[in-house]
Amino acid sequence: MVRNLSKRVLILGGYGTFGSRIAQLLADRDDIQLIIAGHNRSRAESFASSLPGLAEGLRLERDSVNLPAQLKALHLDLLIHCAGPFQGQDYHVAEACIRSGIPYIDISDDRRFVCDFHRLSAEAERAGVTLVSGASSVPGLSSAVLRELRTEFGGIDAVEIDIAPAHRIARGLATVRAGFESLGREFPILRAGEWRETYTGDQLRKTRLAHPVGTRWVCNFDVPDLELWPRALPDLRHARFGTGVEPRTLQLGLAACARLARHNLPATQPWLARLGHRLAARWPGGSAHGGMQIHIGGRDRDGRPLGYRWQVLGLNGDGPWIPAAPAAALARKILDGNYQAPGARACWELLDLREILLEMNRFSIISACERIDTSSGTPLMPALQS
Repeated sequence: MVRNLSKRVLILGGYGTFGSRIAQLLADRDDIQLIIAGHNRSRAESFASSLPGLAEGLRLERDSVNLPAQLKALHLDLLIHCAGPFQGQDYHVAEACIRSGIPYIDISDDRRFVCDFHRLSAEAERAGVTLVSGASSVPGLSSAVLRELRTEFGGIDAVEIDIAPAHRIARGLATVRAGFESLGREFPILRAGEWRETYTGDQLRKTRLAHPVGTRWVCNFDVPDLELWPRALPDLRHARFGTGVEPRTLQLGLAACARLARHNLPATQPWLARLGHRLAARWPGGSAHGGMQIHIGGRDRDGRPLGYRWQVLGLNGDGPWIPAAPAAALARKILDGNYQAPGARACWELLDLREILLEMNRFSIISACERIDTSSGTPLMPALQS
């Protein structure tokens, strides 16, 4: 039985790296009409024409003064904001959705953008509008893993998240800019029960994911989870997030740029980010495999040491589908009426892990969870105590 086309979903930045993937995930529904929007109308229309079913492209600027009126005229059922970078971006799009009565999702992984998003909650509640920020790898997917595993624990005192993207994938300039321009910036992390300062690019270290991803180099990076996990877990004493690129020489260069930026040298200018974006595509070496892993450590309900490691690997260039999946899963819940919560909040434990994994089952993506032997009493992440 064919359902009537009744749900209009606008994806702002819908022809970009992640917006285009969210569109393709949602295009399997015959009751959704996709509207691909961005500042380049021809690119929006071209991508919309490649999608199955009914889709259209249009020009829409995220900073438009009359954005609420433009959105209201489109009669939308949902807006998904993918027009990054979100670092330094205000809540203009979300506020426009409140004024036009449209549910809103974004894929931000910027700490302040996501963690301060609740400031819009009172206005959103009065308008009866649902707003959710951070429906991506962090905190959308990472908190779904916590939701899956936390019942195994009597208390959680340590968490470490690593994301090691593949080198042989297409990268959007907004993603590169967000990472590059943040190098050297200070932010607080929880170490040994105390808040201490680190900076983006600090603590260059090895991490190991399952085959075929293997050993990667990562360094400290600021994400919403570093604030949201301690809020949710009163026993937490250690939290760290690491990410890095390959090959190793490229990652070492970024770490060097971070150190230069710490001395106020011009190592992270926007023009350098654009140059790095072009060079990365031509840089030899690397692979098409990447992944994400989450270590959670603490005690079971009998007080014995307990640890888990959860991993998801994106193989053969399919890694970028991982951060796209949470937004698609949440969009389905909102459109189907299974998530209706007026207000503004982070995407924290709003999704079941299986809902996210279901979005990725047609791609070369695998996940696994294993229990870690912590019976010796050794801290799960001893480096955090250094």
